[in-house]
Amino acid sequence: MPPSYSTTVTPTSDTGRFRICLQHPNEELKLFCDTHVTACCTACHLDLHKQCTVLYIPEVAKNYKTGPEYIQLTEDLNQTQQLAAKTSNEIEEKIKTLVKLKTEETKTLEEYRIELKKYVDKRIDGLTSELKQIHDKDVALLDEQLIKSKNIESNIATKQSKLEAFEETPHDLFTESKHTRNIVQQLQVDIADIAAKTEYQVFSVKKDPLMLSVLGNEAGLATIELKTGRTMARMCILFIYLLSVHIYVHRYVANYILYLIYVIIVIGFSYITQTLFMN
Repeated sequence: MPPSYSTTVTPTSDTGRFRICLQHPNEELKLFCDTHVTACCTACHLDLHKQCTVLYIPEVAKNYKTGPEYIQLTEDLNQTQQLAAKTSNEIEEKIKTLVKLKTEETKTLEEYRIELKKYVDKRIDGLTSELKQIHDKDVALLDEQLIKSKNIESNIATKQSKLEAFEETPHDLFTESKHTRNIVQQLQVDIADIAAKTEYQVFSVKKDPLMLSVLGNEAGLATIELKTGRTMARMCILFIYLLSVHIYVHRYVANYILYLIYVIIVIGFSYITQTLFMN
């Protein structure tokens, strides 16, 4: 139920200052509804709080300041204030821990990046070197056979020139032709040998399937594990619940068995709340 009073106060001779009822501006809030925990006026009592436990404020307020309820309330407030301060300090420490943790784990990832880069660079450099060796070996072999083939071309051209030069002298042409025939046969054997040695290795890079699966997997290389930082925060929440029970509930629950059941319910609700909102 919302407050039924305004901030306007009026002085009285016997009790000091009373606030004015919002619903009944001509009435002072001299009564207190213990059921709804709110101040009310006489008209409110007769209208909205007929079935409630209503106390006369001037009477119950005389020695309230030195009474056990107010003393307990101030103690509970002090304890709650200390608990709030402790919780604030814990939260600040958690923030510092998280900042430090983030810095350390980021450093770990950067070191991991360097390690991975070193590994990849080493493997790529090794494969590149292997490709170069295969390439250089085959190119050197082909260069060697190319030189031989060019020499044969040059020899054939020389022989052709000689034969053309001897065409006017039949006996020289005959002798040179016989000699050239033997040379041509040998050159044909050499050409066949060169052709047999001009094969080369066709190389291609085959990517590692395992590495491809890692690259295609967003969870590959590394993952971030989450663990809940369990501190006194949960106990603080439970303490606040029980404190509320102590202040506001025990006045209405005289049966201690029912009170125990209520506490168990509060503890269960606290556990559920912690599970849902703190993990």
